[in-house]
Amino acid sequence: MTTLLLVRHGPTDWTGEKRLQGRTDIDLSDSGRVSTVALAPIIAAWHPLTLIVSPLSRTRTTAAMLTGLEVIVDDRWAEAGLGEWEGRRADEIGADYVRWRAGTLLPPGAEATAAVTERVTAAVLSAATQPGPVLIVTHGGTIRSVLANFVGLTADRLEPVGAPSLTVLDVEAAGTARLRHYNLLA
Repeated sequence: MTTLLLVRHGPTDWTGEKRLQGRTDIDLSDSGRVSTVALAPIIAAWHPLTLIVSPLSRTRTTAAMLTGLEVIVDDRWAEAGLGEWEGRRADEIGADYVRWRAGTLLPPGAEATAAVTERVTAAVLSAATQPGPVLIVTHGGTIRSVLANFVGLTADRLEPVGAPSLTVLDVEAAGTARLRHYNLLA
């Protein structure tokens, strides 16, 4: 069994503006840096041995603030592409935003749910072969995909993952998993 420490990156300026980020590469805001520093002692208590990050700057900055481990960048941990909705606010999108959050609608031009599930599943199984605990700094949508696929918690049954927050998953070699903690905040 390998313990995966799934961290959603700290807030960006767009997080504060409630804009959807998707694959848009935005770094942490000043408040995002402060909240990430506050999460660091919680992460340190787990004594991670391996660090994997999404290629986006908000995750790489978060990771650097949480630990001094050598970074493994893995594109499979990137956020889902949200197509035409990237940069837009929920109030601009309207009722479709609620349907998207519930997992029943895909934004125009977005990455297909099946494609996200496939790459994230491969990323989890790969991470589970690393010396653990494995710290993975990633995105809210990616964490939701992991939870839907590995423990059956679909988007319509979850509150959004806080930024930054920690979700802990124990993964067996056979690919089964158990959720230990969800959305721990500093």
